Amino acid sequence: MIKIEKFSFKYKGTDKFALHDVNLDVPAGAFLGLSGVSGSGKTSLLYSCCGVIPHFYKGDFYGSVKLNGLDTVETPIAELSKIATIVFEDMDSAFSTDYPEDEIVFGLRNFGHTKSEAEEIAAGNMKEFGIEDLRGKQIRSLSGGQKRKTALAAAIAIKPKVLLLDEPTGELDPEAKVQVFEILRKLNAEGLTIIISERNENLLRKYCTSEYTVQNA
Repeated sequence: MIKIEKFSFKYKGTDKFALHDVNLDVPAGAFLGLSGVSGSGKTSLLYSCCGVIPHFYKGDFYGSVKLNGLDTVETPIAELSKIATIVFEDMDSAFSTDYPEDEIVFGLRNFGHTKSEAEEIAAGNMKEFGIEDLRGKQIRSLSGGQKRKTALAAAIAIKPKVLLLDEPTGELDPEAKVQVFEILRKLNAEGLTIIISERNENLLRKYCTSEYTVQNA
């Protein structure tokens, strides 16, 4: 599903490599956990898997990254986004609407669902994540944990082939963290390929089927 060969990347305007000589083969259906110290390049690796690097973040790109057989350099980001969805650690910059239910519907409408279909799916996803009570509340008024659940519900609703998650359980209490991982395990069992960066290594070891440690460049 994702094949990375001899990949190195240096952000524009910097001298230090964010990633250096990465070789990684992620098969379809994997639940891969990314570990590594802060600043090791976990976020950069996630960005590279879906084309955010190099289409949004420019720099020196070496080697090859392929998503479902598509070269991420040569393939437009619009095409890559039909295969892989990323939930950023900084969610506020990624929200497109003012209300949780609208955020989920927005993504579904962009992927061709009718308004009634999108609203039905959104209602189901909000229930699964336990955020039905957020209907009608402005996203900017939500807690960090509520925003994370909203972002996850929106990402999962469009049914990508690959889900990339950058610290998705930050600001969640221990019970909510487990709830999120249980949902992810269920989705993975249904065939969704997941790559997740997570500080809690106990959760990674419990739920992920494989682990990759990102080393400092």
